[in-house]
Amino acid sequence: MRVSLMRLLADRYGNFGVLTALAIVPLLGAAGIAVDYGSALEIRSDLMGAADAAALGAIAAKSPALLAAQQMKQDGEVTVGDADGKTLFLSQRDVHLGAASLDVDVKVIKSGGDISSKVTFTAQVPTTFMRVLGQDTMTVTGVATAIYGTESRVYTDFYMLLDNTPSMGIGATQGDIDKLVAVSANAQDAAGRNCAFACHMSWTGSDGVVHDDKGSNFYIARQNDVTLRIDVVAQAAKALMDDVTSLRTSPDQFRVAAYSFGKAAKEPGYGIMKVSAPTIDMASIANAVGQVTLMTTDHHGYNEDALTSFDTALTNMGNEIKGNGGTGTSTSDRQTVIFFVTDGLGDSRKPSGCTGYLGWADADRCLEPIDLKYCSQLKSRNIKLAILYTTYLPIPTDPIWNRAINPTFGTQIGPKLKQCASDDLFFEVKPGDDMKQAMSVLFSKAAGAEKNLRLTQ
Repeated sequence: MRVSLMRLLADRYGNFGVLTALAIVPLLGAAGIAVDYGSALEIRSDLMGAADAAALGAIAAKSPALLAAQQMKQDGEVTVGDADGKTLFLSQRDVHLGAASLDVDVKVIKSGGDISSKVTFTAQVPTTFMRVLGQDTMTVTGVATAIYGTESRVYTDFYMLLDNTPSMGIGATQGDIDKLVAVSANAQDAAGRNCAFACHMSWTGSDGVVHDDKGSNFYIARQNDVTLRIDVVAQAAKALMDDVTSLRTSPDQFRVAAYSFGKAAKEPGYGIMKVSAPTIDMASIANAVGQVTLMTTDHHGYNEDALTSFDTALTNMGNEIKGNGGTGTSTSDRQTVIFFVTDGLGDSRKPSGCTGYLGWADADRCLEPIDLKYCSQLKSRNIKLAILYTTYLPIPTDPIWNRAINPTFGTQIGPKLKQCASDDLFFEVKPGDDMKQAMSVLFSKAAGAEKNLRLTQ
């Protein structure tokens, strides 16, 4: 008996089975943990995808949050985006998440001209194998953030030049043109009858004070609710200052000055008029540009109607700007932009160097597109030219268009302005287009402040 017991104790052939039985529980537990963790990671990946989509969607173009934020005058939380972002998140959850508990928080914030979103989630994911170890769920969390804003701050000085010469007195739309032609039929001034342009006449008293002629087509247009192109330009420039305020990330990022071609035509010579000196006070400059109106003239045919000298205007703008344009990386190295709004038709006394038609009604009257020489002079000083072209509208019965402009350079008015503009800083606005939106887009490009939507986490 003693020998048999010793043999039994010495026999090890069955030990493997015992050890396997003892090890199977932790091995299965480890495998189960790996499976449950893998499942949890897959679910977290799905939830992160939903969070990324919600963070971007909450502040995407035309989203409720973005539209609301653009109307806000101060920084703060955009609450409409919180609810919208949560809805976006839940709509993109993967259905296989099942009965897992899920908590989602979305915050949309406007700060310093940028709009950001943050999506945070916590989910309790049911386990399968880990239940053996007493753990019924696993917690997964995640955060996604996005921003609609500028990637860098560009310090910029803007010099707005608004063309308010007589050709900008045309009706803003074809309907306005037709209406002005009709209502001006009985104008007392025979030279102004059936005129598509709201000629703005004035007279100078013995005291040197300039008085408006209340019988001119300009006032006929006003009395008959005819909107002129210069009206649209002035109001769009005024509204643009709200966008400038919204885009800037610090009060001194943008400085804006404004000029026109003058309140009244001058003979002899041409010039520009300062409407506002460079300022960071957007409310004051909005008020100033909103009052820009059509240049006055003493009578029909004043200076042979040659009242638009782009050569002089651009030269004088260059004189207003001291030094060369900078990089925009600091307040001491600001980039410089001339923001020029015009219909692109030059009409001046220019006896030599005319690039269009010379000699209409007078030997030295030059009708021409913009002369690129003056654009190049500014660009050589690292001054950017942003040009908003308000499409020149020819009048089919106008002899100047039919005999001089159209046969010579009519098709070159817009293309020449585009050549004059710096790279990607040209925009054409046709009748009926949204002038304010066009100004806003061009300003953003010129400032290097175009908003872009991107994930940041």
